[in-house]
Amino acid sequence: MIKRRRAWEWQLRDQGGILIMGGREKTRPAARYQGYRALFMLLVSSWRSSGQQVQQDPADSERLRHTQ
Repeated sequence: MIKRRRAWEWQLRDQGGILIMGGREKTRPAARYQGYRALFMLLVSSWRSSGQQVQQDPADSERLRHTQ
C-alpha cells in the first residue's frame, strides 16, 4: 500500500513484479481490505481451475479412448 496525496493505493503483483490488480481507496483500512480481497479472489479462482482438472471423472477418459 502506498499513500498518494489524499488516497491510499493498493497493488497486487506477481513474483516478477507485474501488476495484476490495483486500486485507490480513501482510507488505509479500506485499501488494505480491497488488497486482501483481491488476493483472496485470485487464490480462489486459481484453486477452482486446478480443482476442476483434478476431479475429472476417470470414466470420461475411458469413454474418449473407446470412441476414437
